[in-house]
Amino acid sequence: MKYFLSTYFLLSLLLLTALPAAAEEPEPGQGRGWRGGRTPGEMGPPPFGDYCPRRHADHYGARQPLQTPDEARHRLRLFFNVPPAQITLRKEVRMGYIADITNADGSLFDRVIIDKRSGRIRSIR
Repeated sequence: MKYFLSTYFLLSLLLLTALPAAAEEPEPGQGRGWRGGRTPGEMGPPPFGDYCPRRHADHYGARQPLQTPDEARHRLRLFFNVPPAQITLRKEVRMGYIADITNADGSLFDRVIIDKRSGRIRSIR
């Protein structure tokens, strides 16, 4: 019984001393982040393309409504990282646009639908 209580006491003491250190959050711009604490000029862009984890508008699932077919083409171009010539909007449906993404040789790479209300891109091929 003494061993159990002393072990319990030591573990709870260790946890209580570790909690304040774990609860401290760095000031905005002070943490290591994706740059590792370096200035933007010291290293290139993040390894995940146009996505920036600190901007709330670009997190996965955020709504980014589309107003025009040109915005849909632009969003598809950024998403697939292809030239505009490889994106063809086939037709406009009530809730979005159906588009074909082709390879450089002209063969079909993917057929997608992009939702007008949310900007989400889904493959329908």
